[in-house]
Amino acid sequence: MNRVDTFDPKDVSVIVGGRIIEGFGEDIIEIMRDSDQIGDDAGADGDVARWVTNDRRGTVRITLLQTSRSNLYLSSLAIADELTGNVLVPVIVKDNRGNDLHVAPNAWVKKMPDVKYKRGIEMRVWELRTSHLNMVVGGAA
Repeated sequence: MNRVDTFDPKDVSVIVGGRIIEGFGEDIIEIMRDSDQIGDDAGADGDVARWVTNDRRGTVRITLLQTSRSNLYLSSLAIADELTGNVLVPVIVKDNRGNDLHVAPNAWVKKMPDVKYKRGIEMRVWELRTSHLNMVVGGAA
């Protein structure tokens, strides 16, 4: 029997600091780790040695429409952190129709997004950094 699965972008929840983020652009969200989980080297005789990198840092990139009210919330986090150096918030990204789950227990806004005004709606791309990104890429439920 053939299986048909469906992805709906509206079923992806993005929660930053307990607040649901809304008003996404076309590229909703990107999640990536900085480093490989396992590194390896080969010796002159072809023997291979592996090592665990233990680097769990990562980036959560959120693309919002310039009209999204979530821009103000993310701006407030960035400004507060710039002033105090002490604003870390949890980030959760969940595909509610599937099994994907990404969690960063302590994230911060890397910098304010680049801003452009022109005819039409522009995007605001927010990068949140974390020291510990947990990822489950589970596909369809």
